[in-house]
Amino acid sequence: MFTLYYARDTCALASHIALEEAGADFALHRIDFATAEQTAAPYRAINPGARVPALVTPQGILTETPAILVYIAQCFPAAGLAPLDDPFAFARMQAFNSYLCATLHVAHAHRMRGYRWADDAAAIMVGACYDLIENHLF
Repeated sequence: MFTLYYARDTCALASHIALEEAGADFALHRIDFATAEQTAAPYRAINPGARVPALVTPQGILTETPAILVYIAQCFPAAGLAPLDDPFAFARMQAFNSYLCATLHVAHAHRMRGYRWADDAAAIMVGACYDLIENHLF
């Protein structure tokens, strides 16, 4: 059995979807960002980075969406969540997941809170990220 720690309206949804699609036996534990529960000691004992998602597995705790998605795909190969038998296709999938996490996610945050990082609205590149995904990565 797994436990997925998540917060509403976050990228933890990807891990939740993967667990559902895999048919995994799992429980959900919602972290309330409105009360800063992610910074409290009980959750920091699970994820010292104070972020979601975190997945408690029989082997230990995993954090970061790309790692969790690969773990789920490998634990449930029959679900067909990843091309596990094709190293190149698997690497391309990992490149896409990494782009989503390291580039699109950051640009999306900038779109909503760009004033934290830039004075020029044109410097916020979320539209270019969506264009790249739509026209080149699919």
